[in-house]
Amino acid sequence: MLKIPKSVEYAVLALKFIGEQDEHCNAKNISESVNIPYDLLAKILQKLKKRNIINSVQGTNGGYFLNYASFEITLTDIISAVEHKIQLTDCLVENPSTDDCKRYDNCCLVNPLNKIQLKINKLFDSTTLQEIMN
Repeated sequence: MLKIPKSVEYAVLALKFIGEQDEHCNAKNISESVNIPYDLLAKILQKLKKRNIINSVQGTNGGYFLNYASFEITLTDIISAVEHKIQLTDCLVENPSTDDCKRYDNCCLVNPLNKIQLKINKLFDSTTLQEIMN
């Protein structure tokens, strides 16, 4: 059912690594240290930067750094930055229809699963990068 995409996992790993450093981190260093393919990491870092979660400095001592304190960055922020929405089932999209699930009109699981999804969303909203780093 619920599976966090690799891009979200890699984003969390990269942010955790960046947050634990005392200096800026370049993409190559992050890639090697947390074992993320460099090309994929570069795309993830661009998305995180676009969402203002991280920033970068050019030059010999350049690299990436967190734009906010780690306790201000939530899992929801990270998930949204890499353009994913974590959902239990296909029918839990916004304005679901039978195109999303053939059983949607007669399904007895939509309401219970929606309640679980709301709890998961609250958990992601309240879990911070700081908690992951500890």
